[in-house]
Amino acid sequence: MKSSRVAQDIINLANLTDQDQVLEIGGGFGILTKLIAERAKHVYVIELDSNLVRALHDMARDYRNVTVIEGDALIVELPRVKKVVANLPYSISSEMTFRILRELDFEEATLMYQKEFANRLLADPGTTEYSRLTINVRYYVEVQKLLEVPAKSFYPEPAVDSSVIMMKPRSKGSFAKDTSVFQWMIGGIYPYPNKNLQRALRIWFRNLGIEKSRIDEVLSHLVGVLSGDERLRTIDLEKLISLADVLLMMIENGSIEDPRV
Repeated sequence: MKSSRVAQDIINLANLTDQDQVLEIGGGFGILTKLIAERAKHVYVIELDSNLVRALHDMARDYRNVTVIEGDALIVELPRVKKVVANLPYSISSEMTFRILRELDFEEATLMYQKEFANRLLADPGTTEYSRLTINVRYYVEVQKLLEVPAKSFYPEPAVDSSVIMMKPRSKGSFAKDTSVFQWMIGGIYPYPNKNLQRALRIWFRNLGIEKSRIDEVLSHLVGVLSGDERLRTIDLEKLISLADVLLMMIENGSIEDPRV
């Protein structure tokens, strides 16, 4: 079966050792689960479909290092693991990715996504794929493409191609002084990715009931970093962090209402 070859390729790229505790999301019939179990110390596999849960339990009889968790991966308590390996269901790709990033203290996550979604994770500033998703993911992790998987690699053949991505916690660059303010800001301005920064701030501040004169105050603290004329799609992570830190300063001095309360 072609999908078995894809699963083997994923395992070969996932850097698994016999000391690893691994999480798999969406175990299906256990093709990937079995391969993980053969290399890792333990694999926890989450599956929602009760019929597939039974199939996973049947497969797990041959292994002492497989724990099957029946339930919704967006809701169930996640086991504490250092590695994640999964062919994520496309319908929950975004929500599950952020759950992994925010809740797990992991070392590496090897994840298969719809190719279009993966391209947004990998996008550079200035490209059409660079978006709020890109920024929010790259705030937490470094992202690397490992493998492209054509639709014809599966039977039955899906409608889209896929990509396998490796994520590792970001070790370079700065972080915002308050991550919640950074996320609040990204959510506020990036619905308008094709507008320049000053225009996006004007719309956002108007929606929040903040005087537009505060925009000049924001930009005055960013001389040499941001002018306000930059289109949002071109602004890199470091500059956005600088912007978030200015907003935090203005919250703390009372110029802007605190969104955290």
